[in-house]
Amino acid sequence: MEMRIVVPDDASASVLADRLTVDFGSERISLRGDRREVDVQIDQEPDRAILRVLDAVERWLDQARVGSVEMWLGERSYRIDRWVPAETWH
Repeated sequence: MEMRIVVPDDASASVLADRLTVDFGSERISLRGDRREVDVQIDQEPDRAILRVLDAVERWLDQARVGSVEMWLGERSYRIDRWVPAETWH
């Protein structure tokens, strides 16, 4: 199974690819600069691996101050947004 994360710029793609490489190994991560896309190959324990990728992407979104990215899982597309706390009304 392949996950693809489409990011807004080349620098973001490189940083995210580096982060995912630490978690998954270089043999499972590829950077497609022509499309600003990071690909993750998932072979074992797909449910757990998908959750690990999502966790890494969410942490990266927060640190990189990127608003959202598009993620493809097989033929389905999802948007992952950076969590922003709602204002408290007094």
